[in-house]
Amino acid sequence: MKIKQILNNNAVLVKKGTNELIVLANGIGFKRKIGQFVNEEEVDKIFVLDTHEMVEHFSYLLGNIPPEHIYMIDEIVEYATRNHKMIINDYIYLTLIDHIEFAIKRSKDGYFLKSPLAWEIKKFYKKEYDIGLNALKIIQSKTGITLNDDEAVSIALHFVNIQTNKQDMETTLAITEMVQDILNIVKYQYKITLDENSMNYARFITHLQYFAQRIVSHDLHEQQENELYMQVKTLYPEAFQCVQKIKVYIYNKHQVLMSNDEDVYLTLHVMRVTQRQDTRR
Repeated sequence: MKIKQILNNNAVLVKKGTNELIVLANGIGFKRKIGQFVNEEEVDKIFVLDTHEMVEHFSYLLGNIPPEHIYMIDEIVEYATRNHKMIINDYIYLTLIDHIEFAIKRSKDGYFLKSPLAWEIKKFYKKEYDIGLNALKIIQSKTGITLNDDEAVSIALHFVNIQTNKQDMETTLAITEMVQDILNIVKYQYKITLDENSMNYARFITHLQYFAQRIVSHDLHEQQENELYMQVKTLYPEAFQCVQKIKVYIYNKHQVLMSNDEDVYLTLHVMRVTQRQDTRR
């Protein structure tokens, strides 16, 4: 492997055949020169990225963050693969470094973000949320910085998305069709036109995509919260009735019976997106 660029004392960009790789090892970049060769036996970790643009972006990040932070990210990823048996490609490092470095900077500036997907991630993506919570512990241990629980949600989303991106075209089409069908049910039930340029609509679409992903993968939450279910049914009868129509559609089309938790989740989102529309009836 021939050194193409020295990123820092612990990371170098190398050329192996026609591929560009990023390799890590303690001191691997120290007193090295471009054009020298690196043996694989010297290397702790090799990153394989799909495009030159991704390599360039990763190289930039590694050259501008504390070297120990990449090992911190590696510890987070290793927890996911070891404890939850996730199969993850190296792209996750790119997105996590970007996210966590910015989260640390925001924390130092006293600025914290609230995640609109917090309830959904905690409820329906427990493995990914556990990875996020463990990531906060690792970050606190390595940097002394305590991030809030919403950052655990945001980190969890990276692991949700990396799994979702592996789906085949048939699954993608099924999800797209389901989202459109649910939108049509909502619009017909309420006799409204949803504003497709609004932030509320964009958030609703995001929620529906995650919901549809769970349906097609049969990864549904089994726990039944009957008290909350009855409260939602009483407080938001029209949204609840709309969801019952969606529930029938889901069963007829996909042979999946939604749980009470899924009913509650979807009722709340239908209520929110329709409550903010003034083009009703």
